[in-house]
Amino acid sequence: MLKHRGFSAWIMSNGQQLPEHLVAVDEEAHRVSCWIPGKEGQIFTVYWQDHGGKVDTCAFITLDGLTVPGRFLFGEGVASRGGVRASPETERPFVFQKVPEDNGKSDTKGPVKDAGMIILKIKRIKRVDGRPANPLQPIPSVLGKRKHSSRDTSFGEEVKAFSQHPTTWEVRPHDDDETVPGAIKPSTYVSFVFRYRSPEFLEAQGIAVEEDKPKPRPPKRQAVRRITSLPPHVHQESLSPVEPPAKKPRLSSSSTQAFPTGVRRPSAEVRRTASWNTTSSQPTVGPTESQFFLPRPKPYSATPLILPPDPDSSVTSESPDPSGGSQDSR
Repeated sequence: MLKHRGFSAWIMSNGQQLPEHLVAVDEEAHRVSCWIPGKEGQIFTVYWQDHGGKVDTCAFITLDGLTVPGRFLFGEGVASRGGVRASPETERPFVFQKVPEDNGKSDTKGPVKDAGMIILKIKRIKRVDGRPANPLQPIPSVLGKRKHSSRDTSFGEEVKAFSQHPTTWEVRPHDDDETVPGAIKPSTYVSFVFRYRSPEFLEAQGIAVEEDKPKPRPPKRQAVRRITSLPPHVHQESLSPVEPPAKKPRLSSSSTQAFPTGVRRPSAEVRRTASWNTTSSQPTVGPTESQFFLPRPKPYSATPLILPPDPDSSVTSESPDPSGGSQDSR
């Protein structure tokens, strides 16, 4: 799709938009040109769109040197033209013709130079008043009955079309586009040029790549086995990946050295909360030193002293008196 100055244009054939190659923009002339593949005898339609310019426009299409009227657009929208009017009820569709390979040389003049070229010209206008519709223009012969030197423009056989409206619009140049005061003919605001050739010619010239080149196929997905006999919730669980059981954490080297080697750890029944001494330090003795030990003194224990009774002392004992009194005995 070509775009310039708020307008776009493209060519449709067999329900598909034709690709554009080597797009070039001429800012001074407000013209965009490109190359498109056109197979001989294939019908096509010219489309264009106003992207909200809010100014009335009219269009003209030049096909292989023959100019035919286009459509009006009132500030926005899409229009198309796919043929030339042959009668008030029929038209002949646009068809790609065979373009000679030597066409386009500097010494080529006249309609032959315009062969293989589609030009869309869009003009901004002011609608003045209504007038009778354009008279039917003479159409060159059908493809293959004349030579290119006699202006052989390609059109198909007549087909049924919508009825021609009896009136059209009288137009004047838009105020912003009026270069000459009092001018009647509107100037071209933007133009789109489509040069068409056969796909083989474009490929040979390096303009386009081969269109029918097979594309790599995407890899096929493996069929997923389905289990239809299970309930939906069980079926979903069966399709979900099974996670392996979590492994128990291994004891680190620091935990294995918490107790002395060769000593069994006490069970829970006899386990105490006292701290555990890992090793007992031994005094270090040099090679020239001797070692001796003194006997450990026994702890002092006080023995009670027993004295004999004093003969002069008397022992007094008291006992209950049956009569309620007390009696002393010596």
